[in-house]
Amino acid sequence: MTALDSVRLLGADQQHIVTRAQLIEHGVPSGTIAHRLRPGGPWQRVLPRVICLQSGRLTPHQRLRAALSYAAPKGEQPRPGDVMLTGLAVLADAGLASAGHPSDVEVVDVLIPAGRRVASRDFVRVHRAPARSTTMPAGFARDDGLWSVGVGRALADVAPYLTSSRQFRALCAEAVQGRHCERADLLTRLLSGSSATVALPQVRQVADELTCGIYSIAEGEARELLHRGGLPEPLWNPVLMLDGRFLAIPDAFWPQACVALEIDSRAWHLRPADYERSLTRGNRLQAARLPVVRATPHQLRTDSATVLRELRTLLATGPHGPYHRLTWTRARVG
Repeated sequence: MTALDSVRLLGADQQHIVTRAQLIEHGVPSGTIAHRLRPGGPWQRVLPRVICLQSGRLTPHQRLRAALSYAAPKGEQPRPGDVMLTGLAVLADAGLASAGHPSDVEVVDVLIPAGRRVASRDFVRVHRAPARSTTMPAGFARDDGLWSVGVGRALADVAPYLTSSRQFRALCAEAVQGRHCERADLLTRLLSGSSATVALPQVRQVADELTCGIYSIAEGEARELLHRGGLPEPLWNPVLMLDGRFLAIPDAFWPQACVALEIDSRAWHLRPADYERSLTRGNRLQAARLPVVRATPHQLRTDSATVLRELRTLLATGPHGPYHRLTWTRARVG
């Protein structure tokens, strides 16, 4: 078997993405590498030290593999402890709608240990594990054989680079609602980042909402509306008990008046069963003679005065229903 035959087998295993060190190791002379990388040649240089054994545009998977190969220790293959994918590539692969399709990811974020000296280059953006940490965070094997950080870490890494605060809030809500990460883990990840990241308005806002027990961007926008309208802060997603037995978990609840707010939106209930549970929850509250104000996100944006007026009236005339038989606990961050 010739050196080039050996390289073809190697390339087939690695989606045709190899390093210069691998080619040398398999016996390909430097002159042959240079000749095949010539303008119009059959190979192309993707990144420093990283070569694609094909011409033409890279596939999304090839871009990810090339980024990991570039950020790996020189002359070595990427290993989970050395380099992992993070950022939008991880979020898109997890299916978060606000991250877009994996093929739409333009910048590939990679995480490396704090002591490594690798600079961001071309389409690769390098992140470093905290200097105080002696090990890389736990990684996960993707279906395509590559390694990535968890969704919570990926959200924290991408936060400084998203120009849209709403997109970041939507990504966090989708991650929590889709059970891609726990609220407590996401909160820890956001607050344990660099001081610059923690100080970002979108990070502070999401951290505040997670602490309050808010599950979705629709609830976050409802909270902003209530603040602007001068209404008191409700409990968000508390557990209500009637005579010691579970009753419901409303989106928002004012215990002093025993009034609930339910935000009806298929867009923020990622599974049909979630939306059906939302409707059933409102019916259970009404059956217990607790007033429920129902609104869609569209109504909160276009007819907020009506929603606020109804809430003010109910809050001023409460407490309603069997308030003396109700108990509640705040939403847990976890």
